[in-house]
Amino acid sequence: MIVTVAFDVKNHVEVMEGWPLKQENMTFFLEREGNVLKRVCLSFSGVSIEHAPTFMQPGETSGRTELKIADGGFANLARKRIMNWQAVVSGIQIINLEYDSPEIRYHAESIEEEPRIGLKSFKSSFDHALNSSCDFEQIGRAFCASPIPDDRIESTSHYREGRLAFEAGRYVDAYNNMFLFLETRYCDGKTKTAQQVGLLSNEQVLRSSIEEATKELTVSNQTERNEKFDLFGADASLQDKIKSLVLLRGKLRHHSLKSPHRWDPNQQDEYKGEARFLMTVVHDIVIKESLADIYAPEPLEEFRQQSVSSGNEIKIRLTTHRVKKDRALVLDMSYPTTVVSSLLCLNTVRHAIQACDRDGQLADTAGFEAVHIKRALELFSIDFDVWAYTAKREIETLKPIEFIRCSFEQFRTDLITRNEFSIPYHGNKLSILDVWKLLSRSFDHIEQRDPTARIMNLKLFVNDGTKSLVAYRVGALVRY
Repeated sequence: MIVTVAFDVKNHVEVMEGWPLKQENMTFFLEREGNVLKRVCLSFSGVSIEHAPTFMQPGETSGRTELKIADGGFANLARKRIMNWQAVVSGIQIINLEYDSPEIRYHAESIEEEPRIGLKSFKSSFDHALNSSCDFEQIGRAFCASPIPDDRIESTSHYREGRLAFEAGRYVDAYNNMFLFLETRYCDGKTKTAQQVGLLSNEQVLRSSIEEATKELTVSNQTERNEKFDLFGADASLQDKIKSLVLLRGKLRHHSLKSPHRWDPNQQDEYKGEARFLMTVVHDIVIKESLADIYAPEPLEEFRQQSVSSGNEIKIRLTTHRVKKDRALVLDMSYPTTVVSSLLCLNTVRHAIQACDRDGQLADTAGFEAVHIKRALELFSIDFDVWAYTAKREIETLKPIEFIRCSFEQFRTDLITRNEFSIPYHGNKLSILDVWKLLSRSFDHIEQRDPTARIMNLKLFVNDGTKSLVAYRVGALVRY
């Protein structure tokens, strides 16, 4: 079998002619459209057919066909060989290649191999990895926000580059960019280890983010089974953690080719756990700043005025349900948007909870129902289980409650996935008011990690129980 790895050319380069050049089992060739260079390719002949893509038949548990791709490391070999060529040719012509998303092609070398190659080509891409369906309200309010300092603009650019590098599998670049964020923001031009450790240790925002990331990603909370993180233990002091991060920066940024401990650009998975940790730290800082600006009263009011005055508005009627059959609230709300989305529903939930709390009704309110006024169709509902309608209107357990489990379904990149997390809880009783607070904490927890999260439904459970305390779901009218 022949495996071909093709890299797209990102800049305009004209090559008047070209033909294949061979070295051992490698063949180098160019793909052009007219005289314009489009792709630089490297083929490997004599590759075992075992490296061909295969389709795995549906299993008893998965119920779906899976595609298994193992290129045998030829993408990395091609990348290294083409980088060598690119460096040599750079004195004559700069050729900017897209190394993160190569196309891999498979061709049979014999008739016997033909039926065993089920897929002729595959192009890896991380284009959708960072994609989320954003409401224009968030993006528009960001434009209405006040100007920010230049150092924040510069440091955030390193964060963006680090996120892109991480999704492309360039974990060393991801780590270095995330650390550049910290250097730009907090280190005041100081580069020595002791200086940086001292300066970073004095930043309370950074200290808090490191501790949160430690709880989330170290020891028993590894995010990936095959992803190691042993830079420091969860019980290390904060200053030791910061020193470990600074020392790794020195190793990755200033490595020597003579050193036996230098990192290999083709084997960056070794640093994936460290890159994820530092990315989580920086993300926590960036997202808190973004949310503070986007949800500030001034940009919110300016965006609303411009939207409503131009007719870009949706009106919603929300009705509350009280367990005592007392007077319930009917809230008419207006939002500066034209799309009924899951984010719009979530904003409505928050405003309704605040209104019930102000009116003194939240403690015996056991449900919401919201409709689109113009179209008279359901947008979402929140329903407490039957326990809320009992005489005590509370849940009491024989054993202490250890945690509240939140299970939710989220839409992202054309897929709906189920996710779970737990909220620590102490006691053996839960009132209606307690559950409303836990529901609000759950929505906040999800938004803090992804402000564009598209929640389709959400349920709360006691410990590992199977009967939900409360259930939230969006209606059929809601667009993702």
